Amino acid sequence: MKRNENHLQHLNLPRQKIRAMTIIAACMMAVCIITATVLMHLINLVLQDQTQQYLGEISNQCRATIEKQIEGDLLTVQAASAFFDETLDEETIVSRLQAENNRNPFVRMAFVNRDYQATIVDLDGSIYLGQDVSDQPVVQHAMAGELSLSDIGSDRFSADDVVIYATPVTNNAQEIIGVMTASRKVDSFSAIIQQPLFGTHGLNLVVRQNGDIVLAVDDILQQKANFFEEIAFDGVTYQALQQAVQSGSSYTFSFTDDGQKYWGTLGPLSYNDWYLVSVVPASYINQGYRQMMFVFVATTLLLILVFTSLLLYTSHIRYASTQKIEHLAYYDDITGTYNTNKFMELAAEQLSRDKNYTLVLLDLHGFKFINASFGFAVGDRLLRGVASILARALGPDELYYHRFADQFGFLLHTQDMQEIRTRVTDIMDAVSAFELIPGESHPIHCYCGIKINQMFSDNLNVGLLQDRAAAALHQVKNLHGNHYAFYDHALLERAQYKNTVEQHMHAALQGHEFIAYLQPKYDLRTERIVSAEALVRWRKPDGSLVPPGNFIPIFEQNGFITQLDLYILEEVCRYQRAWLDAGLPIVPISVNQSRLLFYQEHYLETVHALVAKYALDPKYIILEITESLATNNADEITAVISGLHQMGFSLSMDDFGAGYSSLNLLRELAIDELKLDRDFLSDGAQDARSQVILHSIIDLARQLHITTVCEGIETRAQADQLRDLGCDIAQGYFFSRPIDAEAFAKLAYSGPE
Repeated sequence: MKRNENHLQHLNLPRQKIRAMTIIAACMMAVCIITATVLMHLINLVLQDQTQQYLGEISNQCRATIEKQIEGDLLTVQAASAFFDETLDEETIVSRLQAENNRNPFVRMAFVNRDYQATIVDLDGSIYLGQDVSDQPVVQHAMAGELSLSDIGSDRFSADDVVIYATPVTNNAQEIIGVMTASRKVDSFSAIIQQPLFGTHGLNLVVRQNGDIVLAVDDILQQKANFFEEIAFDGVTYQALQQAVQSGSSYTFSFTDDGQKYWGTLGPLSYNDWYLVSVVPASYINQGYRQMMFVFVATTLLLILVFTSLLLYTSHIRYASTQKIEHLAYYDDITGTYNTNKFMELAAEQLSRDKNYTLVLLDLHGFKFINASFGFAVGDRLLRGVASILARALGPDELYYHRFADQFGFLLHTQDMQEIRTRVTDIMDAVSAFELIPGESHPIHCYCGIKINQMFSDNLNVGLLQDRAAAALHQVKNLHGNHYAFYDHALLERAQYKNTVEQHMHAALQGHEFIAYLQPKYDLRTERIVSAEALVRWRKPDGSLVPPGNFIPIFEQNGFITQLDLYILEEVCRYQRAWLDAGLPIVPISVNQSRLLFYQEHYLETVHALVAKYALDPKYIILEITESLATNNADEITAVISGLHQMGFSLSMDDFGAGYSSLNLLRELAIDELKLDRDFLSDGAQDARSQVILHSIIDLARQLHITTVCEGIETRAQADQLRDLGCDIAQGYFFSRPIDAEAFAKLAYSGPE
């Protein structure tokens, strides 16, 4: 019996140990689970906190971009308002609105008088006069002296959604005489809030203080009238949101909508009562956490090993999640390089420590053609290749980034001009040598804009540095091959001078500051004046003359040359009418006509009306066109020339021989006069060949009954040479410089009739 009891006790001992070990193991497992759960919960809180912080930073960047655009647009409208006052008539107001509208990104600009009657000009050229805008609050605020921005609303002239900027217009006494407004499509704001937020998982929207949705990219959110009321916020969150908008502060929150949880952040914009809301699904934020829990559950049976492994794994996931979020916020998806946001941040830090840097912007020629011809995969490969070239060419203390599309930027740690030229040239040569298609030759050309940082300036503005490099880039954009340009003071002065000219050109035209000078044209046989050419001069109110080369290219670029050419034509008509009224014989005068005029629908009617206004015979007006005009749209130009001939005008082709002349022009176009390019008179090595060509052209023109004129005659030898070759008429400084109408009349009518 005792033996059996001892045996039972012996058997119970292992069971007790097993039970104890089981309890200990269970306790250890419970401790591990509890400890791991607590740790996982804490890690999740930290992960969420960091994610919310990143969400707030990205939202702040988007908010700052919107505010910067609004501020820039308001400043643009305010600057434009300086050119309006109560003395302007309606035609001048329309003209100035058209000029300002063409220079700015607005669809419409308007001037509103004190009676709330608006003169409105659209970008497409439409003009609306006497529009009553007294019902627009934004105009009312501006009329009260405030810079104002309207809510987003439907445009009264189109189906587009727009915002309206308004600024008061004051006179010299600082009295409000009206309001300047500008309308802009909300597409620009939509483009900002469409920027990827956490890849493609998040989104932005703009709401009012009361929660009404102003602008949202997401179609479902756009259909919701009020973000605060239609989203299922819990009571605490709703109350906190209300307090945040009442106090104008930022707030990070979470909510559930249609069964899905979201994280969001709300922050005030500086205009109206708008707030920017940035939202990202919690499932995306918690993706790393779910992976960690899965690993934990799968490995809990390994107890301590699981506990140790889990800690290592959580650290890895946390780091990977942080890196992923940072990459989405600061890196370009295609090239893997810094994006503009990250570069601006790092460049500001770098330049605050050391100002000895130069910013270079690099753009690729024909990138759209590469994408269209070879596919986007090849285009992306080229972008990655450029990024690799920059990575190899730059030092550890230099930065580079993919700005957008086919444009890159980089900081060189130098301000030595020669070193900059050498390094930029080497980089462009490396890009040109990039093998776009293996085994095929497709040279890639690029151009660069360079801005050296100011060494001794206390104002650090990376954005301004970038803008000025872009301005330099624009100078070489249309050149073939690899080119670069430095931004310098001369470039700034040219831009400022162009802006000054454009601001004063309309007033100058109305003030008759443009003067038609006349350069006599002489018969080479008799050396008497037979006609003249009208050449424009700009005489400013102080009596100084602006050389034509300083304003004609600007007018040709912005289209104002058409108004100037018609103005000079009328001045010539006025001269001829005065001569006739004085009993003097009329002198034919040639007037240059811009190629843009020949494409205007009512050009023929306009020219005919000008001559009829002064009761002149059109045969005494010679309209000059350039050879380049005649080579473009020949059928259309032929029709216009035919119409001018039917009215009685004579046509002259200027600069014949300056370009790639075609004898077909003489066959197809009914030209009355041929002006030979002055280069035929040069004393170069090919002088004999030039004389042969010149003689042939003159002889051909004579057989076609076309009068020949050679301009640029500066010596007696040149005049004699042209007379011997059979040229009909000469023009140049040897005979006379361009002179005003009074001096011309004395010269032309002083000799015998």
